[in-house]
Amino acid sequence: MRKWAVAVMLAGIAAPLSAGRPSVTHEVTVDELAQILAHVRHRWDGRLAKQISDMKLTQRLSAFRLARLEAQLPGAQSKEALLAIADESAFLDLPADEIPSNPVPSTAEQAALLAEASAFVSGAIDHLPNFTAARETTRFEGTATVISGRLQTEVFTLNLWRAPSAVNWECPGEPKIGYRRLSIIDRTHVAVVYRHGLELHALGEKGGEFECPENSVSTTEDFGHGLAWIPRVIAEGKVTWSRWERGASGFVAVFQYSALVPLKPSAAVAAQGEISLDPANGAILRLTEVRRWNEQEPGYNGKPGYEAAVEREREVDFGPVNIGGGVFYCPVRRVALYRAPLLWPGGSAPEIDAIYRQNGLAESPLLEYLNDVTFTRYRLYASP
Repeated sequence: MRKWAVAVMLAGIAAPLSAGRPSVTHEVTVDELAQILAHVRHRWDGRLAKQISDMKLTQRLSAFRLARLEAQLPGAQSKEALLAIADESAFLDLPADEIPSNPVPSTAEQAALLAEASAFVSGAIDHLPNFTAARETTRFEGTATVISGRLQTEVFTLNLWRAPSAVNWECPGEPKIGYRRLSIIDRTHVAVVYRHGLELHALGEKGGEFECPENSVSTTEDFGHGLAWIPRVIAEGKVTWSRWERGASGFVAVFQYSALVPLKPSAAVAAQGEISLDPANGAILRLTEVRRWNEQEPGYNGKPGYEAAVEREREVDFGPVNIGGGVFYCPVRRVALYRAPLLWPGGSAPEIDAIYRQNGLAESPLLEYLNDVTFTRYRLYASP
């Protein structure tokens, strides 16, 4: 069955695109994606980007395999589409053949690893100097699944191209739902300043994580704050063993955790994720976080507001960087994802009900925002 599905995908890449035919999301494994891309050299870059965007990975695409696949692609558009679906996969498990079969550490060995990680985090935060770094962000917008051509038309006709609360989550760029499932709406390259435990960025810069703050200061928890609660979670015993993985310089120990994290000043939300650490020194190499909660949405055409289930996922990769001659573990890459219902719920208005009925929808498709962030050029910051 899987071979047949790959054959269909290969045929679809070679065939001309039909604007009137509803699109289909093709779920593929990492190996199937590699097989598909191996047959598309010298194809038109834009067409290939559309085909890649219509795929959805069922396994995590590692940075190593992503680099190998990118080298096969013909141009910038297809590479951007591949990056988007790779970022989406950041919260999935690696393929089974990429997970080593090392013995599970004993209870005592696990406790020792976590104790070392807790001590490492506390020391790392306390000793961070004042510094600057270059933060480059690529923002994607689209849907979590491909929607049909007719639904695309209806969404744009009724000005429903962004989730009701999206004005609070994303500002730059025009809506891009349509040609590709996920399209770039904005790129930013700013200097980030970390000073006395606070992160600031350039004046006038739009957006923190997904929002547009009215002032010029944003705290996105890139440095220090994102790690600060790890020792508490470990102390409360909410961390359990998951598996070994292969890292850039050896095996990496992976633990699962659960925690309550602040959502608003007066509320907290449950979060789950993974902590990947270097068993040699306890350094945190990778941290993921998944939050799900109900967001208050405005009503449609004067209707009362309602609660909608939304989701935010975040992955941060850490690595050793040289700052002023000292080595510190800092973020080198981040993926952040936010999903919310694209349509108002059924019963909001006759035209909304007609969209659900005519497209055979039981629930709203999910709007998706995806941020890909890299950090480079770390330098000591000398206070004026």
